[in-house]
Amino acid sequence: MESGLSAMKGGSGLDGAIAAVSFMEESGLFNCGRGACLTAEGKVELDAAVMTGRGLAGAGVGDVTCTYHPVSLAKWVMENTEHVLVVGERCRDYARLAGLKVEMLEPSPEASRRFAVLKEQKHFASSVSLVRRLDPAGTVGAVAVGSDEVPAAAVSTGGRWMKLPGRVGDSAILGSGIFADSRLGAACATGTGEEIIRVALSMRACEFMSRGDAQTAASRAIGYISKARGRDTAGIITVDLKGRVGASYNTQAMGRAWFDHERGKVVARV
Repeated sequence: MESGLSAMKGGSGLDGAIAAVSFMEESGLFNCGRGACLTAEGKVELDAAVMTGRGLAGAGVGDVTCTYHPVSLAKWVMENTEHVLVVGERCRDYARLAGLKVEMLEPSPEASRRFAVLKEQKHFASSVSLVRRLDPAGTVGAVAVGSDEVPAAAVSTGGRWMKLPGRVGDSAILGSGIFADSRLGAACATGTGEEIIRVALSMRACEFMSRGDAQTAASRAIGYISKARGRDTAGIITVDLKGRVGASYNTQAMGRAWFDHERGKVVARV
């Protein structure tokens, strides 16, 4: 949070959102970057995206195996290409062009331990309760509106535990994992990526802001996915054009933090 606030001093919500996510990628404490979960083959494959409400500009990257900071790679793709989604091995070439450190991604010790436990389960692909106990921290994302009054969002993830190699989830896809519109606000989702994609959850949340504030939009979006795809599927954070924030989820918990302007401090909830 502090990294994001510092980066926003120049006025850009996008800079703030990316800085906050980059910090979490590096920390190794979350399911992204250095702390990412593993595929069924025990490998690290990362997804990320960025989006700004100015001109609906944004880009996502998927199946990234060359840098612990895919959110910075997504920013480069947005700013230097005409594409909105780049996946797979060629991300290595783009990471070099972006000036990022290109390296072999190694599982963290904690991720390796969790992988070993899951592998022992005969039906690990369906061991949902076990995965949740082993993986309390999930996808990371940030939404912001800077002094430029342009909403923005950034997101990064390791995806699902024991996912099939090459699987790309909602975090890489504009409208699903994130969305930002200068007429509405910004949103970022977490949860079961396949279900989030099916209902275009983040874009739907932003559309709800045309008829309510950030919190109302978040609640309506989670109500929608709960009805359409069931509970225990998603969580979402939102920010509207007035800088009001919202959060809602139908899972057991969702960690979030925001800057409370009235109290002048960061507030955190789980």
